[in-house]
Amino acid sequence: MSSFSESASSLTTLEAGRTALQAGQIDIAIAQFTDFLSTQADHSDAPKAKMGLVQAYVKGGKSEAAIALCQELQQSQHEKVRSWATQMMAKLSPVDPGFVLIDPGTQPIRPKPSPQPLAPKPSESVQSESPHVWKNTGRAQRWNPLPRLNPTRLQWAMVGSTIALLFTLSALWGMKSSIAWAQFSIMTRLLRWSAAPPDQSIPILEFSLGLLILFCAAPWILDAVLKGLYGLKPLSTAAIARHSPETHRLIQRFAQQQKIPIPKLGVLPTAAPISFTYGNLPKFARIVVSQGLLDSLNEEEIAAIYAGECGHILHWDFAAMSLVTVVLQIPYSVYKVCAIVSDRLRKIKLNQTIFTKIIQTIADGFLVISAIAYGFFRVFRWSGFWLAQQRTEYSDRTACNLTGNPNGLARALIKTTIATAQTIKHERETQNLLEGFELLNPVSYRSAILFENLFDRVSLSTLFQSNLIHLGTRLEKLMIYCQQWHLELELEIAIPTRTKAKSLIQFAPIVGSAIGIAIALILWLIAQALFAIGNFRLNWLASDYSLFPSFALIGFGIGSIVRFNHLFPESRNPKTDLILTHDPKDSPVVRLEGTLIGRSGAANQLAQDLFLQTETGLIKLNYCSQFGAIGNLLRPLPIGQTAIVTGWLRRSETPWIDVDTIRSRLLIRAGQPIWSFTVAIAAILLGIAQIL
Repeated sequence: MSSFSESASSLTTLEAGRTALQAGQIDIAIAQFTDFLSTQADHSDAPKAKMGLVQAYVKGGKSEAAIALCQELQQSQHEKVRSWATQMMAKLSPVDPGFVLIDPGTQPIRPKPSPQPLAPKPSESVQSESPHVWKNTGRAQRWNPLPRLNPTRLQWAMVGSTIALLFTLSALWGMKSSIAWAQFSIMTRLLRWSAAPPDQSIPILEFSLGLLILFCAAPWILDAVLKGLYGLKPLSTAAIARHSPETHRLIQRFAQQQKIPIPKLGVLPTAAPISFTYGNLPKFARIVVSQGLLDSLNEEEIAAIYAGECGHILHWDFAAMSLVTVVLQIPYSVYKVCAIVSDRLRKIKLNQTIFTKIIQTIADGFLVISAIAYGFFRVFRWSGFWLAQQRTEYSDRTACNLTGNPNGLARALIKTTIATAQTIKHERETQNLLEGFELLNPVSYRSAILFENLFDRVSLSTLFQSNLIHLGTRLEKLMIYCQQWHLELELEIAIPTRTKAKSLIQFAPIVGSAIGIAIALILWLIAQALFAIGNFRLNWLASDYSLFPSFALIGFGIGSIVRFNHLFPESRNPKTDLILTHDPKDSPVVRLEGTLIGRSGAANQLAQDLFLQTETGLIKLNYCSQFGAIGNLLRPLPIGQTAIVTGWLRRSETPWIDVDTIRSRLLIRAGQPIWSFTVAIAAILLGIAQIL
């Protein structure tokens, strides 16, 4: 018992040292770190304490002591610690300050000279594990507004999101028609039955009218969803003035300049930092934030976030995003409500066994409806991705013009990102608000997970080189705005020119579909040409437009088979650690140990919210059973238990693992390779059936 108390006391000392270092109390930090190392020299956190002590020595001007400690850290058994010490030694060595070797692949932002040239800079500390120290740099007092961006790209993105919704609706309808046509072909050509041919027309006009109705009703539909499911409450201007007087003044000034009513303000009772704007016209706009955001940021950072939301109103992109969000909330609300009902029904136990079975059957029905609804949510979600990414550049610039504070906006984005990940870790699941309204939020919760893991471990330049490219680009541009206004930089980012890391084989299914459509077009043109010269042998081909989806399906299937070996390589020596600062073009096999976390019950029956919490942080898991979605529904995952996960590491904006096996008390095998191959074969067979 005494040893436990001593260890806990030592950890408190370590945290005190970190806090003192962050507050600039160098002598106290040195004393706390030294005290920790004197009693816990063999502790697993000892390298962190030594790294903190090095930084304290540097800031205190004790470079000789820092060099001696760095030399000791260079002998560490941990590669990250050795790398960090080597980088620090390079900075502490006497060099000509007038010459800095810069990697030719980078375009660094040159900050103003620092009064402490020996202090480690976040952009240079490649493997630091010490807490980030905010500079709290200033803002512009008088500034010339940044020139407005060309709105063409944003306008195309808004139009594109609407077209994408129509395309998705049409594609789903087309899939239904394809299945009906395949059934018709089997019945008439193989079984020789008589049947009426299915209608293959797509109701574009009806879909367009439905989207128009949803657009007009968007503010009130989202009001109802947020109030009914998430507890949205009105936020008065007096209340926001208590949190941030600058925000109160900013909203009033913006409304006067744009000659619109002050947007309705709302607050969500959740610890996760959330902010978004919705509506269909500026006069019907609503700006909603969470209590967690108000608690996580200071006055000027809150104002910067609200200024960004005003930017969405100014550029009208909030209207298009509201339409996408309304469409998404229809299936997502069904998913959430049905999952809750299913879980509650399962808790009902009656004396009569037959009634209990009936209730359990009803619960299973709600579970299936919930799973199907979530599938529709995932299908429609892609339609807003492009707009969600494009609009942030415009809102960030507007926020800077309204506040003169790009440093404050950068801090706000980073703090909300970290707080989002910490909320997920604390609650051990992803809130429905974060997932359902992800496209409206300034930062994706998926990005937050990786960012929080690596923020205090690697430099920003390294972090954004191959991860979180969108967020890194935003922060880089904010620092460029600081340069233009001659402000000291809060962040020092030098992101190298990025190369396309994805191999062309990743796009084999898409290329295959395009080739299939091209072949169908060539055959159709040949048939048309023969018909024009009086040859009617291929007349059926000239009028059969089902060739296009048929050949597209066949091409998709062949492309998927070509990509199969690249996606699922075999390895007898899986990696046991994640090197997320590198950008591999392949998909290495990994083997990690940690705790499975995510939603419980019916809401996670399809593994929608599945993470592995390891010693180094969270990573998303993509799991599908060997029996597909049905297998997921029949066999729940061991959420909350320690497990060893093997699978294939995937890299995109944020990394995830396609699961192969999960070993806890039992061994669970996933079916990713099986279903990838099955989908490919099914696409080919469906395409052939349509042709026949």
